[in-house]
Amino acid sequence: MGRQDSGRGRPFRFILNHSRATATNVYLILYPKPALAKVLLEKPELLKEVWLALDRISDETLMGEGRVYGGGLHKLEPRELGNALAEKILKVLPERSSNDLVI
Repeated sequence: MGRQDSGRGRPFRFILNHSRATATNVYLILYPKPALAKVLLEKPELLKEVWLALDRISDETLMGEGRVYGGGLHKLEPRELGNALAEKILKVLPERSSNDLVI
């Protein structure tokens, strides 16, 4: 959830969780499917590329997939987020079947 005009910048952020800390209930946690997890184990440097690809998704794209509540609160559900991000991630990964690699 986020607001476009919060004064803190973007309404949505992607945080690369190196600590493996548990996220609170206002965050969506992304876990790779097994095929993508295997690619990331083989080439761990791609993890940062995936994170950067997520961060480059425009605010307009993310807000366009979700819904808006009163007062300008934008909300994305996991499936809506998936609609916005799969193509961006696939661009930074080695050639594989796109069905195997979607988060």
